[in-house]
Amino acid sequence: MKLTRQITILFITLILCLAWTPANAQISPSSLPLDMPMHAFRTEAGETVITLSLDMEPDWYAYSNVPGEMGKPTQLTGTTADGKDLTVVYPKGVRKPDTYDPSIMVNKYLSGTKLFIILPKGGTLPASLRLELLLCHPTKCVPVRRDLTFGEGIDTASLPPAEKQEWWPAYQTLASTTSDKASQTEALPPEEETFATWDFSPRYLQPGLEVTGLLSAVLMGLLAGLILNIMPCVLPVVSLKLSALLNSTAMESEEERIQAFREHNTFFALGILTFFLVLAVVLGATGQAWGALFQKQWLVLGVALVIMALSLSLFGLFHLPVIDLKFGNESRNPRVQAFFTGNLTTLLATPCSGPFLGGVLSWALVQGGAVIATVFISIGVGMASPYILLIVNPRLSRFLPKSGPWIEYVEKGIAFFLVGTAFYLAGIALGTGWIRVLAPLWALLLGGWLWLRMRSTGAALKWGIRMLSLLLLAGTIAWTTPQTVEGNNWETFEVAIFKEKLGKEKIFLDFTADWCPTCKALEATVLTPENIRRWKSKYGVTFIRVDLTERSMEGEGVLRALGSMSIPTAALFRPGEVHSPLVLRDLFTESQLESILKSWEK
Repeated sequence: MKLTRQITILFITLILCLAWTPANAQISPSSLPLDMPMHAFRTEAGETVITLSLDMEPDWYAYSNVPGEMGKPTQLTGTTADGKDLTVVYPKGVRKPDTYDPSIMVNKYLSGTKLFIILPKGGTLPASLRLELLLCHPTKCVPVRRDLTFGEGIDTASLPPAEKQEWWPAYQTLASTTSDKASQTEALPPEEETFATWDFSPRYLQPGLEVTGLLSAVLMGLLAGLILNIMPCVLPVVSLKLSALLNSTAMESEEERIQAFREHNTFFALGILTFFLVLAVVLGATGQAWGALFQKQWLVLGVALVIMALSLSLFGLFHLPVIDLKFGNESRNPRVQAFFTGNLTTLLATPCSGPFLGGVLSWALVQGGAVIATVFISIGVGMASPYILLIVNPRLSRFLPKSGPWIEYVEKGIAFFLVGTAFYLAGIALGTGWIRVLAPLWALLLGGWLWLRMRSTGAALKWGIRMLSLLLLAGTIAWTTPQTVEGNNWETFEVAIFKEKLGKEKIFLDFTADWCPTCKALEATVLTPENIRRWKSKYGVTFIRVDLTERSMEGEGVLRALGSMSIPTAALFRPGEVHSPLVLRDLFTESQLESILKSWEK
């Protein structure tokens, strides 16, 4: 018990460190993701204007000269060759939620923002400059201090005219309000979209199922957790659970079997509950939505590698030190194995959102820490309840089948199922294009194994299995080959376009992500291309998709405004009703959506 307790504490500490370290890490790479080209121009009034452009790599930004509630201000100071101070004109910056605390609004300089340096009359070049800023990315921040020299050998009389530059109108606006201090006008480049705020009073398809207090949240959390056991995200680890349970039936003594059965389920349930408590702390502290952990590429790849290692161990390529689920192989640490299997089950459950869960999460995640922890523990108890039942009545183990020669096929079936899961996660992390390679590869591996295993069987069975293997491979290739679709059924979410259409058109706004299997199930059964084309033609609905595969502050802002903290979520907006959309949480059916659209025609 002492070893298990130590490993539990270590695991919780590791998860918390992984959650917060990337956001707060300060590193100083030798090569910054920032270029600072400078150019000089001459105005008709005889002034010299120097532009310094902040050209950053994708996803990087800096805080503005007046950053807002947090962040290091960008500062540029300098003097001319004869010692006169330079005047710097700063843009205000694009107003957005801070990456590390979305509840705080800050002003950011995005790539392409220009700082303007005005050379005083009579001042001479070269100019000596010092630039200080905090360069940030969603995973880290880098403090920057650079000493720059500009203008060596430049004749100011022969500079190109400033009035002919594309930035001149914006510069005039900035300069007209500047008197040796930072301007408070809009940032450059002007085409960047500011972060929008939303004022919605959403209605829900089933208002009676919405959470109104702690008691209803706990009760619905128990039910939602129980349903999570049959969601597609959990199935890979349920197969591991089956492997562990079948291993326990190999014991000769009934008393030993019951003791092992009860012990395994106890630590498996503890693993589930512990991870839910960790999730409560992480999501409550960061304000992220349910499933947002899978927006991190490193986490998805890490889980894929763990599952691939588990599958390869079932093929007998090696023995894992902690979780080794090969049949007939007794674990040295069965309690630790069961505990970490419970952790993995919960981690894989987070991309899924089953019935009732969306309403529970939306209410809980805006409450205090104690309420969030209570609700998450109730979801964990619901998810662990089947295994708690097995703890209370361990004699249910007698209904499991006894080990036999057939067990090898179960073991290899679980192994191939895990390989498919690892390939799916790798496809999410590396891009959906990889699925077109990995899915046929999985079918080829499975078919090849069956082809070899069936060599000693009867001719009819052997060739039947081989034909099925070839059909599986052909079907997988056909399924992953991109289909040519006539027309574009979905519009990509853009704040400006969405605002323009809001209140004027019938809009169906859908939130989805590649890492959300429940979303993909809806797309395959309800939101099919045929249905979307039919509804667009029949009811005149505009279908807009918000992709949350990666972090989208604008998309997540709309999701929160609709009273949701999980996906799948959809919202329907009627013309003339800007502030009261109808929200569909989690799962919904084709007939439900059809009846809503039909009612709008009356």
